[in-house]
Amino acid sequence: MVTLLVSGCVPTGLLAPQERQIVVLWHSFSGAEAAALASLTDRFNLENEWQIVLITEYQEKLLDKLQAAPDRRPDLVTVWPKELQTYVALDMVGAVPLDASEVRMVWDDVLPMARALYELDGTVHALPLGLATYLAYFNQEWLADLGYAPEVVDWEDFLRTTCAATDPRRGQVGVGAPAKASVLLAFLTAGGSEVIGPDGYYRFSDPAGRAAATALQSVMAGGCGVVYEDWDAGVSRLSRSSMAMILESSQHLSEIERAVLAGRNFSLGISPMPGAEGPGPTLWYGPGLLVSAPVGTRQDAALQVLSWFLSSEVQVYWGVGTSYVPARRSAIEAQLRDEDTTVMVTAMTGLWQLTLAAADSGAWLAWPQPSDRITCRAALLRSLLALQQKDTDTNAYLATAVTECNTGVGLRLTPQPVEAVTP
Repeated sequence: MVTLLVSGCVPTGLLAPQERQIVVLWHSFSGAEAAALASLTDRFNLENEWQIVLITEYQEKLLDKLQAAPDRRPDLVTVWPKELQTYVALDMVGAVPLDASEVRMVWDDVLPMARALYELDGTVHALPLGLATYLAYFNQEWLADLGYAPEVVDWEDFLRTTCAATDPRRGQVGVGAPAKASVLLAFLTAGGSEVIGPDGYYRFSDPAGRAAATALQSVMAGGCGVVYEDWDAGVSRLSRSSMAMILESSQHLSEIERAVLAGRNFSLGISPMPGAEGPGPTLWYGPGLLVSAPVGTRQDAALQVLSWFLSSEVQVYWGVGTSYVPARRSAIEAQLRDEDTTVMVTAMTGLWQLTLAAADSGAWLAWPQPSDRITCRAALLRSLLALQQKDTDTNAYLATAVTECNTGVGLRLTPQPVEAVTP
């Protein structure tokens, strides 16, 4: 070094520290998701060898802010399937995940339903951060005594068992479901409904969807099931053994397990929702990460961060903190191997096995992208509530819901033209 200095040859790489690249990530997470992202941000900044500093910021009305100032957009943003078409139409996708060589190397390991969540016109525009689905949670001992076999249960078994578990004198009911539109959509999926066609329009009022709604109505209107508004009400009744089964998202699996352990301490079982001839297809959703940085070093650094989030170790860490299932098969298989070495096998093991089985069989549906308008959700919720009445015309309710959900689906946002700058 001294010799080089005296001679006047000063290699900048030896004297000046490498310039750090800042990557800004905007997110709309709260609760466990926000805490997990904050922890992963600290970990990335501590461990990464690319001289990248990751800064994560919570933003309310994230998409509105990006539309208001597209020239000041961050490098990365969190996204949901319902928002993807808007990002693409407004030309806010700076790069796609497969632009990163590290992502391409492991892409075959990403589960098919995770890839499908953010695929549009044959291109995956965002990286799936994790998966969740809708399940039937049940009291294994109670339902086993009633002859319930979750691996082969169909609608007839579903009706028979839930009604056998119902006893108004003891305050017992067979099945409960929260008042959420997504629960009905998941049940229609399990019934084999197409839900959404190749043209992007909803079709869940097809014969399979109508049959599924009728099957659910026979349970709910027959007094063997109940729809409740307070999420805690269903979990509380399940844990106290006054409800035999609940239909809920896999994101609540850990909370339900804890409630069961604190209650009657029975064995918690999980399975896909029942279909016409056995357990039906599952409906999957989950958040994603999208590169919004324009071309250049910002985009390269953003892709590097994106690749890091897809690593198996990070996928597992994120899943533990948020209850999402890892998007990579190898990450799930590694956890199953670790579970084999422990004495206690939890319901989470069943969820991981269910995920791999769905991926292998193709019995799954990615959350529909076209619309998540309030009118669509309200129409689905009205249909779910109406199924509690015997005189409800389920076909009419589903047809109305399809019409409401398809309103505006064919419309696509287009980027605003930019005026040419004159000299």
